[in-house]
Amino acid sequence: MKKFLKYIAIIGIAFVADFFSKTALLGFLAAKYGNMVYDANKICAKCDIEGIFVSWKYILGGDTWLSNLFNIQFVWNHGISFSALNSIMPIVLILFGAIIISYLFYYLFFKAARYEKLAISMIIGGALGNLVDRIRFGAVADFIQWHIGGLWTFPAIFNVGDMFITFGVIIYLINLFRNRKCCMCNCKK
Repeated sequence: MKKFLKYIAIIGIAFVADFFSKTALLGFLAAKYGNMVYDANKICAKCDIEGIFVSWKYILGGDTWLSNLFNIQFVWNHGISFSALNSIMPIVLILFGAIIISYLFYYLFFKAARYEKLAISMIIGGALGNLVDRIRFGAVADFIQWHIGGLWTFPAIFNVGDMFITFGVIIYLINLFRNRKCCMCNCKK
């Protein structure tokens, strides 16, 4: 069990970072706009209400270089990535998410190769954060809009859990490619 503690810690760090970033932002927005921000049906991705834009100037005061990398654009995402499947009932997405997370836990503890464990831990932590949002609010709080100055904007709005999931998938794919390449030449790693 000791060998899994570091992976449980990674899951915990991802979950806590996601949970507290969302909690802090929701508290900040509720103080400014009222408790309507907690209602996932009032503000949502891909619907009539475009969300709440929060200026970095307002949060940090003054101009900041962060505004050239990403904006805070708060929305409730009722679907999955890129707001797909918005019309599915929240309970279906909760059950589907719980099944996937359960399988990932099983895989992590019983099947995963050493090179897979960090990535899977990051994915589980991020997915748990989003699952908790679905259970609490019926939707996932998204608020990070990546862009490069005014030149390019990423087409989806993220949260910290989504970032852990994304980086976990990238790490998994890189390690998978490296491991397969190694196995093809019969070397030992």
